[in-house]
Amino acid sequence: MITRLFKLGRKLDNLEEFNRVGETNLITSVTNEPGTLAMYSTHLADDPAMCYVFEVYADDDAYQVHASSDQFKAYVAMAADNLTTREVCPVKPELMVEKPEGLKITDGNASPRCCFVQILPDKLEQFREEVFTNMRTSVAQEPGVLYLYAASFADDPLHWVFWEGYASEEAYEKHRQTRHFQTYITNTADCLSEKELVQLAADCLASKGLLRG
Repeated sequence: MITRLFKLGRKLDNLEEFNRVGETNLITSVTNEPGTLAMYSTHLADDPAMCYVFEVYADDDAYQVHASSDQFKAYVAMAADNLTTREVCPVKPELMVEKPEGLKITDGNASPRCCFVQILPDKLEQFREEVFTNMRTSVAQEPGVLYLYAASFADDPLHWVFWEGYASEEAYEKHRQTRHFQTYITNTADCLSEKELVQLAADCLASKGLLRG
């Protein structure tokens, strides 16, 4: 699989139209392109000008199909006049788990987050085992956990990002109180040198529901 993480600065004076074109790109791509598995557009909860986008493709051929699509070309044309900054974070998938029914959320009724961590070199395997168990258990057992993805940065295998989606803030808080999450926190307390949790707001969340870990 191919995963892509973007940090985009966007103008606010044409935000409604920009979001409309972006939503068409995401929904059409996930619906019509077999190899486009998930696409998420979000922004910082306290700053709508800063957008985080996460994409998952089956392989490079699938990405090339998407890149040549009419809806993506329309988005690129719109982005040319509406983006102020563009940062591409090269990441590779570690574990992708989501609800099998997939998603098409365009009304903002979800609670997405991402978390960046730096793992201590001698703790990588311990951390991987603990966090993967928590991710699989959470998606399988908690109705409000929509997706949990883990990816590592291509230039630093100890630098990971977690891309997370919850049905609501209440679902997120319930997740934090579960026994499996508390066990994960306890068992990885000495595994990380850095941790940054980023609260996001949903613009458009779309997935096929095929990522089962």
